[in-house]
Amino acid sequence: MKKTRLFWSYRIDNTERWLSQMAQDGNHVQDLNPLARTFTFQKGPSSETSYAIQYNEKELTSGLRSSGWKKAASAGKWRILKNDSKNARTIPLRNSILKRTRFHSYLFLALATLLLSLQLPLIVIMGIGLSVSEARFIWTPLLMPFILFVCLGGLAIYVFRAYRKFEVSEMGAEVDEVTSGEKTRKLRPGWMYQPYQTKKWLESLAAQGLILESVSTLFFTFTKCEPQQISYEVNFESKVNTDFYSFHKENGWQLKFASNLSWLNYSIWAMPYKAGEKVPAFIYDPEEKARHMRKAFRMNIGIAALIVLMTIQSIYINTVSSPSPFFEWSFIGFIRSLLIVSMILWIYLIIKIIASYRKEMKLLQL
Repeated sequence: MKKTRLFWSYRIDNTERWLSQMAQDGNHVQDLNPLARTFTFQKGPSSETSYAIQYNEKELTSGLRSSGWKKAASAGKWRILKNDSKNARTIPLRNSILKRTRFHSYLFLALATLLLSLQLPLIVIMGIGLSVSEARFIWTPLLMPFILFVCLGGLAIYVFRAYRKFEVSEMGAEVDEVTSGEKTRKLRPGWMYQPYQTKKWLESLAAQGLILESVSTLFFTFTKCEPQQISYEVNFESKVNTDFYSFHKENGWQLKFASNLSWLNYSIWAMPYKAGEKVPAFIYDPEEKARHMRKAFRMNIGIAALIVLMTIQSIYINTVSSPSPFFEWSFIGFIRSLLIVSMILWIYLIIKIIASYRKEMKLLQL
């Protein structure tokens, strides 16, 4: 028996549960065809079997074999493992799957953005320069690129959401549950550019009886309670391993925030401690902390500078392609004004990033 599952490689966790359910129904996977997106099953007795899918991994390690894992099917770089035990001591790693799905999500998004940037100027020019009667025969060929853009954009969103959900589950990056009690919210824009200052701010609020519960972009939610001594860490990593979150949780840290962008791994952690105890910290060496701050600074300033350069290029192309006055009451004039405002805001952000970084380094040296 064969079953088709179109997006199985982007929903690995769902696919593994589906294979387990199929085994309970007496259908055991024997083969897969990644290109045709099909799985081949053989009828047999019902069983409680766990499955794990791997991509581009080496042969089974002795630890996996001793835990009962064995190959059920394979094709190309894909491999399906099965285990008759529900409580295996060792779980197969899926770093390569995370890397592959992340790359696909960014690739689909880049293709959709490129397609839109190529088609939008043509659509705008046609809309301005042609009447409806003149343009109606020309709009039809443009529908296909637009439909392709919608499909690519939708696929990028779908793959990224599926990837992020799987990554959070695989890495144990679930944020700790919010407790009950009276809540208060505080606004702190640009906190990710001031990790050390944000850390001290959170610790001072905890000493006043405001305990951080969650973070939503610019807003911090606190629970009012008795003053506590809590050490906070505002951490940035350009790349994290699958055991990054679980390792720190096992050591007593509470995860309060984790960013949704895998290449901008911001996280906020908390750990209560008693008077007289050593203050908990991710890193105790000041020089190591400084290196992490420099890494975050380079990433932030690089992204902001790239966006400014792209905005300047858009303004230049928009100006050269149209001989009309720069500021005019039209759609083109509105786009130009929007680009100018965007460029000013990002230049201001670059100045803020540099100023915050200099202040952070001075505070660290105190």
